[in-house]
Formats: sequence, structure tokens, C-alpha cells
Amino acid sequence: MITVKAGIVGFGYMGHFHLNKIRRLDGIEVKAAYDVRPEALQDAEREGLEPVGSLEKFLNQDLDLVLIATPNDVHAKLAKAALDAGKHVMLEKPAAMNAAEFEQVMDCAENAGKLLTVHQNRRWDVDYQVVKEVICSGEIGAVTSIESKVLGERGVCFGWRADPKAGGGMLYDWAVHLIDQYLQLFEGHKVKRVSARLLSILTPAVDDFDDIELIFDHGISAKVVISTFALQRQPRWFVYGDRGTLKLDDFSGRAGGMARIRQGISGFDRVTDTMGPTRTMAPLKPEQVEVLPLPEVSEEPLAFHRNLRDAILGKETLFVAPEETLRVMKVMDAAFESARAGQSIFVDL
Repeated sequence: MITVKAGIVGFGYMGHFHLNKIRRLDGIEVKAAYDVRPEALQDAEREGLEPVGSLEKFLNQDLDLVLIATPNDVHAKLAKAALDAGKHVMLEKPAAMNAAEFEQVMDCAENAGKLLTVHQNRRWDVDYQVVKEVICSGEIGAVTSIESKVLGERGVCFGWRADPKAGGGMLYDWAVHLIDQYLQLFEGHKVKRVSARLLSILTPAVDDFDDIELIFDHGISAKVVISTFALQRQPRWFVYGDRGTLKLDDFSGRAGGMARIRQGISGFDRVTDTMGPTRTMAPLKPEQVEVLPLPEVSEEPLAFHRNLRDAILGKETLFVAPEETLRVMKVMDAAFESARAGQSIFVDL
């Protein structure tokens, strides 16, 4: 079988992640790792890879694919160097520091005739797949608003993610995934407005609390909330439909619930003492609500890397196309602009 020969640039946490994924696949093998840190090179050698401390020497290796897993600020520079050396390139997210920078990388890939993709692995997360299936099924009616939240407890941006020069902060680290999920979820619809608050609460130099809203051309509001310091839980997903509601509590896609109003139910007169005199907000009677099972979705932990291998071998097209990544970057640029200006940014993306 033809084997895709791969090398990793940046042999840290995510470098190991990609190595472990690829080792579970036939037809692709990691041969070498480049890093500027001696301890990372020692680690690469222990893993059976050729450790390379020079980028020039690394790019002269007999490699088909370069996987770049470095701090964000050097993604574009390294990608262009690898493409110019005739290698296919996979970039960790974010692909670059802004859309203009990534467009330069795309130009290099086109000129070199090589594949370029970005590790948007959270398209295959079980919780996201459940949300996607529910919305596509219409079980809760037409969606009016959706909330996607990722909340941590430690109050820190780990390592270089706290360094603005390295491209730290939660918009680059997490929002890039959640924005990509929304753009895939509402494929065929354009983002028309972006509003963002990016706060530095416990990490002074970078955003550690993000509150972002995207308004699409079909009127749906899609919110992203990310915080590194939240000691009480909120749902991972909350989806409002015009006949029902979906709530997912965590990334498992199995905790939470879904319910919709029963057909033919209209007009509610029940009053509850606990809320005071209100009919508008009084809860429904159990017989008026239909509790629905959450869909069961299979995990696909190797989908991204398998597709990358097969695309290089000419068997498939890339799941994560550069044009899709460019759109994500443009939305992120608008979010940064909105936060700086303190107002919504009108776009056509």
C-alpha cells in the first residue's frame, strides 16, 4: 500500500495528538519532527521519529505532508515554507492571525499545486452532530436562536495561549472551532452581522471571556460564549425552536433533553403560585409536552486524519477546504473589529 510520509512541526501537546491519531491508520506514517526546543527533540527521538532542529533540513526530508502544530503567530510563515518546499500542509487552528495572512498561504498552495487544510476536528464532536441532526430533522420546528458555550474553571489560558504575541486568547483557541461549527450548521446562509465582547478577566494580556453573536441571513441568532472561569455549569448547547427546545449539558451529546409542544395544543390558562400571578410564563402541564429521545450519534475519532490521507492519495476531496477556513477567519476578523469598536459589524460573509 502507498504510504503518505508525514512530518510534524512543533512536537508539543498537539504534535503528540496528531502522531497518536496517525498511528491508528494504515497508509500514512509520521517519519520526523522539527522543533526548536531540545526537550521536544528528545521526546521525538523517544517516539521513534527523526528529530530535526533545522527547518531547512526538515523540509529537505522525503516527506509528502507537513503537520504544523506550533504557536499561532508562526502558522502562516511555516505553512508557506512547507508549501514552497513541495509539501502538502495541515495547519492547526487558527490557520493564521487574520484572513489576509491566510489568503497568502492559499496563494502559495495554489502555486505549488499542493493540498492545504486546517484541523477543524470539532466538526465530528458528538454533541455538535446531535445538534446538527436535531435541527436537520425539524423535530423542534424551525430554529430561532442557538447558544454554544464552553466554560472552564481554572481561570487561566495555558502556556503560550496567554501571550498575545504568540496569538493567544480564547477567540483564537476556542471560538475558531465554534464559529466553524455554525458556518457548517447553516451551510448556504451568510453571516450578516457580528457582535463581540472580548474581555480579559483573569488573564491580563489576552481575551479569556468571549461573548459573540452571529446573525445569519435567515434571521437565526447564533451565540458563542467562552469563559476560562465559570464555577457553575451552563448547558453546552441550548437550541430554541418554534415548537420545541433542545438542551445538551456537555460534550458527550447524551446528557440533556429535548421536548416539543404536542400537536393541537394552543392557549394556556394555568397559573402557578410559585411564580406569582402570570399566565405568560406559567409552566405547561405534563400532558401538553412531548419528551423526545436524543438521537444517538456514533463517534468518528479518525475521520479528519483518514480524509487527509485519502485526499493526498487522490481518493477523496478535503473535508476542510481552504475557502471554508478563509470564511472563518473573516468572521473572526469581524469579531475582533466589533470588540475594538464596541459595536456590531455588518458583513456579508
